[in-house]
Amino acid sequence: LLRTYAKARDRVEDVLAELGKAGGKIRAGFGGNKGGDGREDYQLLEERESKLQAKKKFEKVNLNRVLKTLVQVHGIQMLVTGVYNADPHPGNILVLPDGKLGLLDYGMVGRISESDRKTIARTILALENKDKRTTANIYRENGYKATNSKGDLVDDNVLHRFASFHFDKIDLSPLSLESGETVNILEVLRSTREVVTPTWVEEGRRLAGLLQGVAAQAARPISLAKEWSPIAKKALGKK
Repeated sequence: LLRTYAKARDRVEDVLAELGKAGGKIRAGFGGNKGGDGREDYQLLEERESKLQAKKKFEKVNLNRVLKTLVQVHGIQMLVTGVYNADPHPGNILVLPDGKLGLLDYGMVGRISESDRKTIARTILALENKDKRTTANIYRENGYKATNSKGDLVDDNVLHRFASFHFDKIDLSPLSLESGETVNILEVLRSTREVVTPTWVEEGRRLAGLLQGVAAQAARPISLAKEWSPIAKKALGKK
C-alpha cells in the first residue's frame, strides 16, 4: 500500500509537469504538432487531465479506515468463524478507487478449532491489558516451551514479550526480568530456541505478522491486541 501511494504521488507530479508542457505548446499556437490543427495537443491534454482526476480520487481514500477494515476482517475470521485467509500479504490486497477494500487469492485458507480460538482470544485480552502473568500462564499451560543456554525460559516478562511479538506488535525496547536484570531483547531472541510451539501460536503469529507488515508498509503501525480486543471479547462471550 505504501509503495502504491508513493507511485501514485510520483505519477501525479509527472502529470502536472506534462500538463504544463502541453499548455505551453497550445498557447504557443496550436500548430506545433503533425497536421497543424492542434488535435494531438488537445488529446494529450485530455489524457493528462483524465489521469490527474483519477489520481485525485485515489488520494481521497481513507487509508486508516481501509487498514482498520483489513485488520477487523481477519480478526473476525480467526477468532469468531475459525476459517481465515492465511496469506494477506500486500500483493493480495487492493484499495479500490471508491475506497473499498479488495481481498484476493484465498488459495491458502487456515482453519482453527474453537478451543484454540478462545486461547488466542484470552491471549489478546491479556496483552491489551498488559497482564504479563496471565499471558505467561496461557503460554505455559498450553505447552509453549523455549530454552537458551541457561535452561528453560520461564520468566513472565520474557513470555509476555514473545506473545507480544506473536499477537500484538514488535517491541524491541530493553526487557526487565523478574530478577531485576535488564537485557537486550535482540540478544534474548538470538540465543533462544523454541522447543515446543503450539499450533495456535504458529497459525496466529503468521497471520498477525502479515497484518503488522502491511500496516508498517503503509506507515501506519498498529497494536493488533488493541484492534482485536473487542472481537476477542465477543469470541469469549464477554461484553
